[in-house]
Amino acid sequence: MTDPQDQTGAHRVFEILHEPDWFTGLTEREARLLDGALAFHCLVRPGERIRATVLRTDGPHLPKLTDDATASIEWPDDRAVVGTIEAHATGHPVSTTGVVDVVLDLGGPPQSLMRMEQPPGRLHAARNAARRRSPVAFDVLRQLRTDRLENRRLSRPIPRVGRLHEATFGSSRGSTKAVLFGLHWLELGGAEKWAAATIDMAREAGLLPIVISDRPSGHPDIEHSTFDDALVIPLTHPMSGQHESRLLSQLFERFDIRGVHVHHCTWLYQRLPWIRAQYPGTDLIDSLHVLEWRTGGFVDIALRLSNVMDAHHVISPQLRDYLVDRQGLPREKVQLATLSGLTTDRTAADARPAPTRKVGDPLTIAFVGRFTQQKRPYLFLRLAAHLRKTHGDRVRFVMHGDGELASEVRSHRSRLGLDAVVELRGPDQPVPRTLDEADLLVISSDNEGVTLTSFEADAHGTLVLSSDVGSQASVVVPDLLLPRAPLAFLRKGEALVAALLDDPDRTAELLDRQHERVSAFAALPDARDWTRALYERWAS
Repeated sequence: MTDPQDQTGAHRVFEILHEPDWFTGLTEREARLLDGALAFHCLVRPGERIRATVLRTDGPHLPKLTDDATASIEWPDDRAVVGTIEAHATGHPVSTTGVVDVVLDLGGPPQSLMRMEQPPGRLHAARNAARRRSPVAFDVLRQLRTDRLENRRLSRPIPRVGRLHEATFGSSRGSTKAVLFGLHWLELGGAEKWAAATIDMAREAGLLPIVISDRPSGHPDIEHSTFDDALVIPLTHPMSGQHESRLLSQLFERFDIRGVHVHHCTWLYQRLPWIRAQYPGTDLIDSLHVLEWRTGGFVDIALRLSNVMDAHHVISPQLRDYLVDRQGLPREKVQLATLSGLTTDRTAADARPAPTRKVGDPLTIAFVGRFTQQKRPYLFLRLAAHLRKTHGDRVRFVMHGDGELASEVRSHRSRLGLDAVVELRGPDQPVPRTLDEADLLVISSDNEGVTLTSFEADAHGTLVLSSDVGSQASVVVPDLLLPRAPLAFLRKGEALVAALLDDPDRTAELLDRQHERVSAFAALPDARDWTRALYERWAS
């Protein structure tokens, strides 16, 4: 377990005045959440004594660590007081004039937080009820709206913030070389898996990782070894503007932050102009994964702020072409570097086993991913129901994942009569075993960049059937790309599976073509090589 007193070296930003006995009763996750919250409150109030009342709950409540509510000394009845603790920022004398009280709520256990967040109001409640009852019909309407927004987005430029005049001086900095990272949350799947890899690379280059996250979460992976030697501050909102600027100024004054690397973190994106104005010698870059047609997402934010940024790292040709050809960014500012080898060994993938399924053998079809709206697990279940009705025991199904729609997945599975047909596997079971068993991996997402599971499936000799979204066409055989629209996805998906059932030779031929495409993609510049070179420059 992390003990705040064990913070050593350059990233020790606060000290405990009186170490409490109850601290050893926290889980590792709770201890690190408390670590981050105390770091925040001490940094934004240098010279003050911070007296924190620490709460926890067994219910499905998210942590509240840095927002304005921490100033209130009243809390809901279902919270239990763990204890109190006093701390102050290092580098300042201990205040003798009183204390500042804060209340830090560590929230409930991560398993209680796997739920879909819903905006308040009757309209949203009715919308969510309709989605739960008829997810495919709801998705039909959703995709029609997406088509309209996509066409509109492709036809209009994204406005940019103004360029800043080059400053001849900046604010004072510390001496320890560091990188400031912005993450969505500390749940290491998808984009966050790449963020974790970059944090490890920064450490290897001799740079201290400072990690800020801005998305509400129980942060189940804050205890991952990636964060062992990092200064990690999970933000909760809303915060006062004074605290926001003081947090950043304190970080820059204590550390020599050579660069800022944003991974899907809206709060840090929106503070880049201020950082550029105050600390003009700092490199500002981001990593972009996916175009969000409905909201614009992080790509729109990055485009709006591009004039104050030094480079945009993109993981797919689709993103590069959108930024350069559609939005007019200078080609040299957009760095294409792929994640094809992030979770797979390409050498081992080249030696993947040959398919062994014979005519008459059951076809194993898998879904691997988070149970979220983006991944559309309900579409996989509907496909399974149609195939089971037509082909019976000749098809079997595995759904491997977890997430905010987990309860709905179980409900839909029962409603479709698939309890004995579709096996559910959780994150406690190894994904490679599922891919070894699977003949076909179905990616039913309504949006992606390039899925890591596509590379993992190819390495295990598993054929990928995917919706034609993002840059999936870069790695999936054209014959196996399905329309994004749900009804067309189901029709074509059923036909393709039926054709493969009695033709193992066709499956083997498609696997060879798939491997050629994946290998060609893997020959593009590698994100790890590009990032290591960047961090080595920052560390020099």
